[in-house]
Amino acid sequence: MDNCKIPLIQSLDSIRPEDIETHGGKATSLAHLRREGFRTPRGFSISSHNFVRMRDRIPDVIRLLDKIESVDDFEEMLLLAEKIQTLVSLCQLGEDLKSEIMKGLQSMQESTTGSKAGYAVRSSATIEDRSDISFAGQAETLLCIRNTSDIFEAVKRVWRSAYSPSAAIYLKSKGIPLKQVKMAVVVQEMIPAVVSGVMFTANVVNSNTNEMLINATWGLGETLVSGRVIPDTFILSKKPRRVLQRELGTKMITSIASVSENSAKATTHDTPREKREEFTLDNRLVLKVAQIGLEIEQMMGTPQDIEWCIKSDGEIVILQSRPITTLSIP
Repeated sequence: MDNCKIPLIQSLDSIRPEDIETHGGKATSLAHLRREGFRTPRGFSISSHNFVRMRDRIPDVIRLLDKIESVDDFEEMLLLAEKIQTLVSLCQLGEDLKSEIMKGLQSMQESTTGSKAGYAVRSSATIEDRSDISFAGQAETLLCIRNTSDIFEAVKRVWRSAYSPSAAIYLKSKGIPLKQVKMAVVVQEMIPAVVSGVMFTANVVNSNTNEMLINATWGLGETLVSGRVIPDTFILSKKPRRVLQRELGTKMITSIASVSENSAKATTHDTPREKREEFTLDNRLVLKVAQIGLEIEQMMGTPQDIEWCIKSDGEIVILQSRPITTLSIP
């Protein structure tokens, strides 16, 4: 397909599995979940062709990407990656892309009441969520972005993070050239969660596919995925489905979406003592979360690493799902 005929942005409702090279693993997975009726945040994906267009318009980026492939010195590789990041920071989004992003935001505002807390801007690399590598965690995620100009800047920050030193080193270790990275960007309504967590539909501690492992904490999940809190942990058997083990986490800090009339931001505060000593999920909720995870695993055909959250009204929302890449199964 001619690149000029590919939309600059595309609603998650219209992305198909064959669009993975255009919109990356995260966006295509979310689109699949939405088509199958799972509750996910509304949103759209900014095509990876915008990233490629940006990259190819900066000759020094191409030169540095070529150079980084021939370098074996660790320190030099870090310096080259940082130079690339600086160049990306200085780039400007095209007026055509800005216009399409504004249309996408307007469409979301007309169709949902969930954007008072702003938007989450996430990476969706075309090499992300593959069965042989996990680019997840290498790129940046920004939360509670409300102003249009801040969303434009957030897109650039996600693009910039594709060339982070950690990403460069990780891909080098996997024998994948950094210049193969193509980054789509997902913009989703921000869910002001009261509980968030990560669910593995196989027990990644002992590689037992007959068990599930669920971590949960209060508030937004960024404290959990960044490793800043010790969450509650639940281990379940699949057949029969029951809770085998519960371990209370310390959950020392909580991140929440703070909303005012003119702004929204993710703020972190100390968790009250009574909340630290309380489990985030009772057995009924643990089993409800687990049931959704098993349905997603069955649909995807392989054990999944799932980020989820619970709204104040008790609704469970799936934020993303990707294959587990760390299982050691004979």
